[in-house]
Amino acid sequence: MFKRTVAFAAAAASVMAVNVAVAPSANAGGYGCAGNLVRSIPVPMKDRLTGKTYYRSDVKLYYNPKSGWNCAALVKRPGKPRYNDRTPMYIQIYNSRYAEDRAKGNVATDQGNFKRYAGPVKVRGRWKGKGLCISVYALHADHRADGDRPDYNGRLYKTRLACR
Repeated sequence: MFKRTVAFAAAAASVMAVNVAVAPSANAGGYGCAGNLVRSIPVPMKDRLTGKTYYRSDVKLYYNPKSGWNCAALVKRPGKPRYNDRTPMYIQIYNSRYAEDRAKGNVATDQGNFKRYAGPVKVRGRWKGKGLCISVYALHADHRADGDRPDYNGRLYKTRLACR
């Protein structure tokens, strides 16, 4: 009986260790982004009936100084309604060379119905030794995905972020 209890406890401990190791981190390397968290920006949502502003998600912006790449994810806030429901989300990141050259890693987009976050999306943060300013565009719908065209009531557009 003692051997079974010890074996069961060891198996449970190993399962718990795997769950801890797999959980996404909000620090460096979080949400598929490498580098350091530069900024967390709340995405404002408007209640269509009252006009009041509320928040259910944030844009997490990371920078990797070794590679020179910026990365972003649109992340739902835990504990808020529809946290584990699939809701329409959209995130786009681009650098200051976007208008000059779209084809060389200067813009990235992720769109779909997500349970916890959209992204990661990555762009260059340096070009020929010069720093590039980053812009982020994020949309978040506060309804479950139902196949219809999304009604995005959460919008964020920020320019000139992380200029180096």
